[in-house]
Amino acid sequence: MNIAYISLGCPKNEIDLEYILGSLDDRYNIVKTLDDADVVIINTCAFIDTAKQESIDNILFSLQKKKDNPDFKVLVSGCLPQRYKDELKEEISQVDEFFTSNDIILTIQQLHKYFKSHVKTTVKRARITPEHYAYLKIADGCNNRCSYCAIPSIKGVYKSRPFQDIINEALYLVDNGVKELLIVAQDTTLYGHDLGYKKNLSDLLVSLNDMTGLEWIRLLYTHPAHWSERLIETVAGLDKIVKYVDLPIQHISDRLLKRMGRKVTSAQIKNLIEKLRKNIPDLALRTSVITGFPGETENEFQELLMFIDDIRFERLGTFAYSHEENTRAYTFDDDVPQKIKLQRQREIMEHQSHISYLNNNGLIGKTINVIIDEVDKYNNYSFGRTQWDAPDIDNDVIIPSTVKVGFIYKIKVVSAEKFDLHGDILNVN
Repeated sequence: MNIAYISLGCPKNEIDLEYILGSLDDRYNIVKTLDDADVVIINTCAFIDTAKQESIDNILFSLQKKKDNPDFKVLVSGCLPQRYKDELKEEISQVDEFFTSNDIILTIQQLHKYFKSHVKTTVKRARITPEHYAYLKIADGCNNRCSYCAIPSIKGVYKSRPFQDIINEALYLVDNGVKELLIVAQDTTLYGHDLGYKKNLSDLLVSLNDMTGLEWIRLLYTHPAHWSERLIETVAGLDKIVKYVDLPIQHISDRLLKRMGRKVTSAQIKNLIEKLRKNIPDLALRTSVITGFPGETENEFQELLMFIDDIRFERLGTFAYSHEENTRAYTFDDDVPQKIKLQRQREIMEHQSHISYLNNNGLIGKTINVIIDEVDKYNNYSFGRTQWDAPDIDNDVIIPSTVKVGFIYKIKVVSAEKFDLHGDILNVN
């Protein structure tokens, strides 16, 4: 049986899909296209409206094949059926099975029951990222209860993975060619709190830093309320941790931060950013912000815009507020028109484009390390990332020659765009 997959949503979802695919035994072939498949597994996202719509669109697209081939199976897993199983079964009844669980092992067991097969004794990830980098999930669920976020109702309470399980998985990944580990959880900075803090994020990073063969460690999804002095020292002091911090702030208005349930004030955010930049040389800060949260005034939006102009985040993303049921903010009046939400979103990204262009121009003539993600041999180009860029969401470095994927090269930056750099290779492996 040939099985295709569609991966949607965040890297945490992607890891779950890799476990699902890795649990299948040798009777099942993983193929890349629906045309070659007998079954498709669609691992969905349900975080905000746009993510839900993307999930629905992919389900409907896959069901088109079922019209021509009634034996073709469409299976749906992930956050969408976890959140809306009854509605989906009624509205899209052509789907063969919806798998619902916030525990990936239970999802795998459901899947194997459907296939009438046994779960492997040891489930290894069937990687769908390039061989040289992998996401490493250190916890699931969330306790932060931000008023706009449905994740706790989908994934449950925060559950740190056992320390040694994480180390064992990291060793397995590195032994299989991974050069860069990207640490993910709904809140990586909270790791260990439910284990009595016998081990915390700093301890984990120290152990990962000692692994032979691993070159880069990237920390994603940190919460501004949960940084410690020790964690700052750890990120600054360990040589394999790239100087890149993902720090979603969502807003800077104290009134809205409180209304969002962020457990942090404007002053605390500003103080933390100052500490991070003071203590971690060559740091790139990435953040995300929300526009059009219920009650956001024009003055509060301008406060956020001026803050972004002042701080000059190296990387920034923004999304318009999505009014999600089963969240505390759903009880608020969604009073900012969608047109204004999107207009504010565009305005922020226009400002960020200018900031990014100035930052990138400041790198022209400098020599930087770049890890190669992709090579286009036909057009003689390579595409990579600096230590200040995460896959898929940040800048690319474009190189007019072909080199080896997964290797780190020294590149001289020769020109810059708003979100990309162009450079020449200085060393060839």
